[in-house]
Amino acid sequence: MTMAVGFLSLPTELICHILILLNPRDIDSCAMTCNIFWLAVRNSVYIQCKLEIYAQSLISTGTATTNPTGVSRKILCSLKKLASLWRSDFHATTTFETVVTTAATWERTLPIQDVKCGLWWTHSLGENKFYIQGCDPNPTLSRAWSIGDVEGHLTTFDPLQDLIVVCSEHDYYVDVTNANQDYHVCWVEFRLASSQRPHPSAACTSLECKHTFDAPGCYRAALLPPVIRGDRVFILYYIENTADDCHPEPASGMFIQVIDWRKGYMNRHFLCQLDICEFDLFYLVDEQKLVVIGPEGSIYLYTLQGLDGSPQCRIIYHLPKIFHLSLYRSQVRIHGHPSLHGKAARPGLMLSYVPSLESQIMVLEFLPEAEKAILVIDMAIFSDMALRPDMVVDIPWSDWGPQYASYFPHHESFHIIVFGSKMAYALPQDHIPNPGQRLEGLSSEGYFYVHIWDFNKRVIARSECVNDPDSPDLRICKPGRMIDSFGEDIVSNRAYIATVCRTPFPTAGSRIFLEQDRLTVTWARQHEISIQVISPIQIEVGLDLTE
Repeated sequence: MTMAVGFLSLPTELICHILILLNPRDIDSCAMTCNIFWLAVRNSVYIQCKLEIYAQSLISTGTATTNPTGVSRKILCSLKKLASLWRSDFHATTTFETVVTTAATWERTLPIQDVKCGLWWTHSLGENKFYIQGCDPNPTLSRAWSIGDVEGHLTTFDPLQDLIVVCSEHDYYVDVTNANQDYHVCWVEFRLASSQRPHPSAACTSLECKHTFDAPGCYRAALLPPVIRGDRVFILYYIENTADDCHPEPASGMFIQVIDWRKGYMNRHFLCQLDICEFDLFYLVDEQKLVVIGPEGSIYLYTLQGLDGSPQCRIIYHLPKIFHLSLYRSQVRIHGHPSLHGKAARPGLMLSYVPSLESQIMVLEFLPEAEKAILVIDMAIFSDMALRPDMVVDIPWSDWGPQYASYFPHHESFHIIVFGSKMAYALPQDHIPNPGQRLEGLSSEGYFYVHIWDFNKRVIARSECVNDPDSPDLRICKPGRMIDSFGEDIVSNRAYIATVCRTPFPTAGSRIFLEQDRLTVTWARQHEISIQVISPIQIEVGLDLTE
């Protein structure tokens, strides 16, 4: 005689194995049904890890050390440590500082700088040198090299792949006599950052980028520094017909060279037609997606189908008809999450978990003559879930802006840097601005405070459930409302978590850089660039993992 065994009578280990097959939302629902499920979820490190990854909108890079059961308590502790960062106001705790001496002087212009995975670098155009500085107590990579004998080289550095891509100086003017002939654009070299020797993973030491013109004539060209996204290198350039300076013909448009540097393949594609050359209006989302801000005030999402496939426009998001959010007589800058793609040549630099695209933000900085502003946009609108097969989707602002874009008054002196769902913002005060409040610009002789704003929906929802919203250690804020003539919201009024580093920093010559667990501030003065790495004070986070 066979006896029926109830599901709740199964061993706890088997219940855990069944629950782990569910998605995080269903696990959370099961945990609320009875005490047996609640204890199984609470006591399973693997389930807790899965819930924590979901709650923080992270994806694994595969570098975390696992045990035979698939996860360790060390991993869970690491995840909970991430959850505790940037959650309350903090004072600067310096973990590293140094000074890099250069031959160039920094009196009027700031150097080109960047920070990723704990490495700082700059390309000193005046002396044509490239500097790299490790920013930890035991720096493993600190170098300075001459990029080449010819000025005008464009360089990009990816510390994860130990890769420097160097583009030779291109011809600014091209006289085309044969439209069927390929014309030289630039040479592209792939070097090891640690030695400046050819990169061993590159199929070719260098490749030549060429362009074919439609008709004879005189052309002007402009080139953007290469952008590295994993195995791909993208080079964006602009071609304009200059046959008649008094009555110039329409620009030939924007083109993109797509290179698989590991395999040695490359191809050129026409991207779009523009009346003016505005490189700031382009942003590479990942290896297959490209965002273009059109001059008429729309955001175009292109997808790349392999090296040979031309970029395809998939979605058009229209911006609102508001003067200070218009491209008319306005400079626009795009700030986004740094690329963390590619096979890591230095595994120790690769983060164990990185923000998913759905949890990232992009910041559009509008700089007209008056009423400057920023739009914080949820990158979920560029995910694969938003695409429709074989068709272009045209979306008006009213169908996406009030749900996915937040508006803030701005001043061009306020520095912005983005990492995942967080934005570091240099403001002149150490307290959160009131909704819609406009602040005075930063004085070059004064000080600034770094604000960290987190727009992760899941983190905010969990904070509202687990923590006391009125607690001084946690500030859940909302931007000011903008309504149309019918009383409808023009932009999103969704919440964000706001924290402040209460240590003031001198403004003169400063730049800020945000990473997952650190904030880097630099100052360029005369022949020196000072670097200070700051870690926030951590707070304890409980085990309750509610979405």
